Amino acid sequence: MNKIVLTALAAFIAIAGASCSTKNKENDSETKELSRDIKFESYTYDIISEFTGNDTLEAPGGKLVRFIGQGVLPEDIGDTDIKTLRETLMNIAGIHFIDGNAEPVMTDSLQITDMAASDTDACGEVISTLATTLMTPRAIVWENIKYVYPCLAAHGNTNTTYVNFCLTDGKIISLGDLFKPDYQKTLMEMIRTKLKESGHELLMPINEVSFPSQFGLTSKGIIFSYDPYQIAPYSEGTIQVELSAGELSDILSEHGLYILLGVI
Repeated sequence: MNKIVLTALAAFIAIAGASCSTKNKENDSETKELSRDIKFESYTYDIISEFTGNDTLEAPGGKLVRFIGQGVLPEDIGDTDIKTLRETLMNIAGIHFIDGNAEPVMTDSLQITDMAASDTDACGEVISTLATTLMTPRAIVWENIKYVYPCLAAHGNTNTTYVNFCLTDGKIISLGDLFKPDYQKTLMEMIRTKLKESGHELLMPINEVSFPSQFGLTSKGIIFSYDPYQIAPYSEGTIQVELSAGELSDILSEHGLYILLGVI
């Protein structure tokens, strides 16, 4: 397992001093530009874990699970306190650091072995990748994709999680930070319309589809993500609905437009 400190991907990024949770119109004409070094560190691991109980599947490597992971974490964002952000990212990636090295968090029934992953036949597999998908002067977005294959299962399953972080006030962004009050009904109708147009086979009537728990800011707008089985069968895969800032303009708050596009 390696830990590599990356040089700032965008050293001295100009960051506007407005808040990601509030919008102070009185200060719009006096937006303060700050410069902050942003540093990242990467991690990788490839290990074999073993079930500690007596129950073992009758298959080669039936008691073993291979964990493969990689990711990028913030190491420093100027004077911003990133403790909560790092803890959130490590939680969704399912890792902790031991002596400076990343390791996957094990359940009580699993323990890490010293077996060489490349030479060991493990029946189960867990693959996790934590990557930045967007970085602007106002926000950084992380996406964690986790694939889990239980031994002898018909197929594995994928889970996608996003963390949207506001650089201007050092907080994780919620949907409520981006939209006008009472936006939910209109936004839900827009998502359902996109789903209907996509032709996906759903597990429920379109009017019963609820808000996805995951969303990520993009260079165009916002992407909403449903994991397999949440609203559709496994064969449909991860379903994502992207709405542009233009499509969302009627329900975005002034501050939401600022976060997405830098419009003040």
